[in-house]
Amino acid sequence: MIKTTYATKDATLYEATASMNTGNDEILELSKDVSGSYGALARSRVIVQFDTETLSASMADQGFTAEENNIKYFVKLFISEEQDAAAEYDIALRAVRTSFTRGTGRKTNLPITTNGVSWTYRNGESDLATAWSTPGGDFYDTAGAASASFKYVQGDIEVDVTDIVEFWNTTAITTLPKGALWVMRSGSQETDITDYGTQFYYSSNTNTIYPPRLEVRYDNASHAFQATSGSVVSVGDEIEVQPRLRPEYRQNSVERIFVDTSIKGGARSQVGGVGDAYNRFLPQSSSYAIIDNATGEYVHNHDPIYTYIGRTGNAQNYFDIDMNGLFPERYYTVELKVNHYTGTAVVATRYYKSKTIFKVVK
Repeated sequence: MIKTTYATKDATLYEATASMNTGNDEILELSKDVSGSYGALARSRVIVQFDTETLSASMADQGFTAEENNIKYFVKLFISEEQDAAAEYDIALRAVRTSFTRGTGRKTNLPITTNGVSWTYRNGESDLATAWSTPGGDFYDTAGAASASFKYVQGDIEVDVTDIVEFWNTTAITTLPKGALWVMRSGSQETDITDYGTQFYYSSNTNTIYPPRLEVRYDNASHAFQATSGSVVSVGDEIEVQPRLRPEYRQNSVERIFVDTSIKGGARSQVGGVGDAYNRFLPQSSSYAIIDNATGEYVHNHDPIYTYIGRTGNAQNYFDIDMNGLFPERYYTVELKVNHYTGTAVVATRYYKSKTIFKVVK
């Protein structure tokens, strides 16, 4: 299963305009000016914060553990535009050391707005006591660290930050702003004279479906079952697979979706009683994906652990969806992936889309 929370605040920090706040911008910018226009390198960094404590508390309340449920946390930032991007570059994510104020500024404001986080200040220029210890922001270089490498691909960021979340959950530092991250060039790529281009990411102020988000992914599906009647479909079967979807779901709900599998043209069976249907169910390797119906993009892609299709004791296939990870007033479809095995070898993979689309409403 995948649960989602969205950024509570974010901003871009510009070295060239060191006291400027951009807390209300729709775009987050990662850049490095190597033209010498400012007499030296002029960098930008991104700061973003998520509510990780609520997600972690939810896992604990439900009794899920990292060992038994494979809990992982991922940060996702979506690219709006890339300019002159290098063929290869690296991005670093670091835990922020001290709290900051979002502010209400925009890059285009004249005069500039200085009432929030900037390259020099945590809480704005008027509060001189809150300057960063190091211009550009204070961060943990090892304890709260993650990275991503890009090679000939568009730079959407999807980074495993599980170690950073564990650092937040276990640290005794009471002033640590849990959930707050720096996004910057990695190592020497931030300070050398190589131009890696500019990446523009959607911010939490975007009016699109692509704000920064934090996902906790975990395995809550039952992998075992006891079938009183029925059988697993085989590679030679021509089947129909359909999830039982309602037309609408509330955004903040968690829904269990059952999956019906049948042999095309199959007859009803007398097994277990007159007129009872003979159960068919999917191989244990099956998974689901959620697709935005308008864009065709995967909101949640197939994963052998985190979108695993489970089974109840009476051999019903099912999966759970956290609707908070889906934007309201949009339509979605479900895609099911079925791997057929001979022993441990996959001999065929087939995909089935739901005939029903569903809408998420507020």
